[in-house]
Amino acid sequence: MKIKLNLITLICLFILSAGSIKAQTTQPTYTQGQLKAAEQCLIATGIDKQFGDLIDKTINTGSTQIPEEHRASFVKVMKTFMGKYFTWDALKGPIAKLYAAEFTESELNQLTAFYNTPLGKKVGEKLPELMQKGMLLGQQSVEAHRPELEQMMKDAFQADTVPAQKNN
Repeated sequence: MKIKLNLITLICLFILSAGSIKAQTTQPTYTQGQLKAAEQCLIATGIDKQFGDLIDKTINTGSTQIPEEHRASFVKVMKTFMGKYFTWDALKGPIAKLYAAEFTESELNQLTAFYNTPLGKKVGEKLPELMQKGMLLGQQSVEAHRPELEQMMKDAFQADTVPAQKNN
């Protein structure tokens, strides 16, 4: 039961760390120029070179929530899985589409120009570390209130298994 709760907590942390995701009811439209500009912008941020390190750090940070006897297996499985499906090459197209849906080609070119400046390069270098530290703050917040989360999960799971009573 403890492993299951730890796994649920870890999944919640991954979901929370991913940021807010809004459902799209319409297919976004963008030009090939926007997609190319978006990819160039992403490359200018340095994310293409930092992607693997970000994943490793995320897995290692998340593994601290796993019991010691299962930690090595967890890390091995997550690295294998992420290495197949969560790589820069696999995700650069979809990520570029996200950027192209939010920014015009001109805006993407301006962002690229910024990320090629000394300050932009510094932002690109520091952003992954800041994101990791932010994720760690989120994990610490969840950990500080873990008993409450576990109780809420137990209550919710228990409610799922209790048959609804009919109103007479």
